[in-house]
Amino acid sequence: MMWKTHLAFGFLTGLFLIEFFRPENQILFISLCCLASVLPDIDHPESKVGSKVRIIGKLFEHRGFFHGIFAIFMFSAISYFLFRQFIYAEAVFYGYLSHIISDAITHQGIMPLHPISRFKIKGLIKTGATAEYLIFSCLILINIYKTINL
Repeated sequence: MMWKTHLAFGFLTGLFLIEFFRPENQILFISLCCLASVLPDIDHPESKVGSKVRIIGKLFEHRGFFHGIFAIFMFSAISYFLFRQFIYAEAVFYGYLSHIISDAITHQGIMPLHPISRFKIKGLIKTGATAEYLIFSCLILINIYKTINL
């Protein structure tokens, strides 16, 4: 998926979760969901995040380790140690998970257990194709609706 689709899905994830978790700082919570929703692409040197730290893209396979469950737990643990509040680790967890789920429905797929296994989950959506733009448009409309009706 494109970074903007991940960001829209991460924002929607945050909007739904603030109703469930009721964090004290809702802006921080949603911001962490959004940041985490683009973070897995740190392993792609041409991505919005990866272009800032190109060395990671040279050391790691795209849609490898950073697109698996071990990275989700790693970044959630890091955020817990940074914020010392479990609620913000959950924001990172679910934002990151939103990225993994959305990439799992693309042709390229993900390897959820990388580096232990190269097993892939693949979907039908081609990144940057019409179907993704439709998904992105729907996400934007739902985000607007949810934001207005908070």
